[in-house]
Amino acid sequence: MSNQTPIDIAFPDAGELHLRLTIGACKLHIRPGDGPQWVAGIYDDPSNAVPLRIEQTEGTVRISQSFGWPENWGTFREPPTFDLFLGKARPFMLTIEGGASEAEMELGGIPLRKMTVKYGAGKQEIKFSAPNPEPMDQLTVVGGAASMEFEGLANANFAEMTLEGGAAGYELGFEGALRRDAALKINTAVSSVEIEVPPETAVKMSAEAMMGSVDTGDGFMKKDGAFWNEAALRGAAPQINVNARVTMGSIRLQQGGSASTTAVTTM
Repeated sequence: MSNQTPIDIAFPDAGELHLRLTIGACKLHIRPGDGPQWVAGIYDDPSNAVPLRIEQTEGTVRISQSFGWPENWGTFREPPTFDLFLGKARPFMLTIEGGASEAEMELGGIPLRKMTVKYGAGKQEIKFSAPNPEPMDQLTVVGGAASMEFEGLANANFAEMTLEGGAAGYELGFEGALRRDAALKINTAVSSVEIEVPPETAVKMSAEAMMGSVDTGDGFMKKDGAFWNEAALRGAAPQINVNARVTMGSIRLQQGGSASTTAVTTM
């Protein structure tokens, strides 16, 4: 029998807002909300073994789960599900820390100032189908034995993205409108990283591989120790600057997808 708990969290009056999700084995679905709430949705725990916890201190809200081991041992039959809608009325920071879980997130149009994603295992799909109206200072991604796929990263509107992990697979798609220079810093081990950038978006990659491989698709030239696409060579702006260090793994940069706006050539 389903055990559903409604979630309805209003925007607090505090200046700095931070939403933290600390979750274990579960399924996580996130989409933009149209209502006035900061967070709305349902937590479904079919086994009634992992109760929902919500804590709020001024502008910080933490959503987590209570694991009552060993008293609930043997009652966990299927993973709980979070089905959440995030509000767009005010900008905020978002932190998601997960264990062995599956996640599907559509974050397009949500005003995120800073975002941190940490997963130990599982499969995560994160999309930015619409531009982030708020400049994002930092996007931090840390993964263990996980499979993580990002789409529309140009729409995330970040100044810097850092990616760290081991024994994982990452797919980074930069579809969307790149509105300012973006730095991508990668440090992985025993992992594969695939980066796809629209041909009209300028990108330059400096990469170092220790017992690993660096590969590029068609349309790249090596100059000054880095790989440049045609848009970067002709001085198009804004530009994605990739700095990668790969140990016992691989990284591949290729062109594909589309940008919603064309990069502007500087004179």
